[in-house]
Amino acid sequence: MKKIIAFTGSNNPTSINEKLIKYIIKEFPDCGIEFVDLKKYQLPIYSQEIEQKGIPNQAKELFQLFTSAEGFILASPEHNGLPSAFLKNTIDWLSRIDQRFFGDKPILILSTSPGATGGSSHLEILGNLVHRWGGEPVGRFSLGSFQQHFDENTESLTNIQEAYVLKKLVVGLLTNQPVNMVDDSNDIDELMTKITSSLKSKGFL
Repeated sequence: MKKIIAFTGSNNPTSINEKLIKYIIKEFPDCGIEFVDLKKYQLPIYSQEIEQKGIPNQAKELFQLFTSAEGFILASPEHNGLPSAFLKNTIDWLSRIDQRFFGDKPILILSTSPGATGGSSHLEILGNLVHRWGGEPVGRFSLGSFQQHFDENTESLTNIQEAYVLKKLVVGLLTNQPVNMVDDSNDIDELMTKITSSLKSKGFL
């Protein structure tokens, strides 16, 4: 079974990007998707002075964890049109161990926000940078108006079309194959049955 590391670039304890990640894990419970909470890796703000004294052990631990993965899901909040400072700092430390710390492995990048754009503005920037860090983007997804499209009581997406698109992208990551999108939302149930069968045949379920 594959090991997919899913994490967010938010240090907010009530992060909606984290809720989106955990929704994915709930929808794909036996597919090797593991949530890694970056908040537990308390890294100092990067500086050359600190690095000269030695890379923090927690950065080394996180790097080893990333090395063990076969793919990644990153949900990144948008701060002033850019990835968060928290995410940037984590990346700064990992890249000092190895510039290509994603190890030429597939990565799905996501974002959500209370606003209508869903943080989509910074995903293009992030997608371009991911290559520098050794990631192979398999897709991007942004969910706008989070509170209107996500039921926190059931921890699920209420917008069927958005849920469909997201699941297709996750399947593409898990199977490492391009997935053709269908236009008719009435085909979702039939498609999900096919996806489940595909995952079972590949040993993911």
